[in-house]
Amino acid sequence: MKPALFLDRDGTLNVDCPYCNSSEKTIMYDDIFVPLEELSKKYYIIIITNQSGVGKGIITMAQLDEVNNKVKVEIEGRGGRVDAIFCCIHKPEDKCECRKPNTKLLSLAFSSFSIDREHSFVIGDDDKDMVMARNFGIRGIRIRRKGDENGDYFAQDFYKVLEVINGT
Repeated sequence: MKPALFLDRDGTLNVDCPYCNSSEKTIMYDDIFVPLEELSKKYYIIIITNQSGVGKGIITMAQLDEVNNKVKVEIEGRGGRVDAIFCCIHKPEDKCECRKPNTKLLSLAFSSFSIDREHSFVIGDDDKDMVMARNFGIRGIRIRRKGDENGDYFAQDFYKVLEVINGT
């Protein structure tokens, strides 16, 4: 067993691009690469993301796959790793179990990997990420503050995320 970092995608790893439909529009934050290279040595790196644009018919699954692949390739090209990407493609009004802040995607990750829950973290920029962490009993690190919901920790950037994790 090893711990996992459950990372939100938009607004956490890349600049928020609502209903992003191409890799060209996907701009990665520069501060993620060195910390993720270090964290990849000890943690599973799992992206958990709501992508309702698919359910709304705004973007296609192929476009979602293109953007997810860009994120994965960028991280891995700079020394990090992405072990899995779990997406909720439902509309909010579908009231599915996988849309954050619900925890089904976390449950799927736990059933796919042997994860040490006690030493795992959810890292995200949105209230939904912190509520999901709390609902599942995992510590949350709020990054690039957007909204009012606090996590267990706050980090202005991924260098601070690395510092917080190494200090726990």
